[in-house]
Amino acid sequence: MRRPFLVLLTALLVCVTACGSATAAGGPSSTATAAPTPYPTPSGGLGHRPSTPVKITLIAPTSGEVVHGTTLVVRVSITGGVVTSAVTADITPTKGHVHLYLNNQLIYMQYTLSQPITVKPGLEYSMYAEFVAQDHFPFAPRDVTPTVFFTVAPA
Repeated sequence: MRRPFLVLLTALLVCVTACGSATAAGGPSSTATAAPTPYPTPSGGLGHRPSTPVKITLIAPTSGEVVHGTTLVVRVSITGGVVTSAVTADITPTKGHVHLYLNNQLIYMQYTLSQPITVKPGLEYSMYAEFVAQDHFPFAPRDVTPTVFFTVAPA
């Protein structure tokens, strides 16, 4: 009983601290060409994690796109599973959450497949999405989209 409670408490703390805002801090990306993304993993590793048959796709924005304005509606799709708002240590491989990374920083998606985010004109961004388990930790192997790079047109 104590271990599931600690896992759930840890997941909730990770969610509250890492997924707390849909506003991007902004900043130029370090490169304009596709490069491997260093997917963050908690120190000490995650131990054994279940796999998932789900495949996630980042629909918008697309790589090379020029975005206008200060709000971008990010859209993802998933195949083979469902997005749920339930947080639990009892993991089902076809249920989970979407985590969105902007400039390698985790931002919140509110358990949906579409989320408006704030961006700053004149900057370049990188973005990728990940389908994670109901405890907010990744599956193994990780279900991550390729990184896309986009620019926000100057005002």
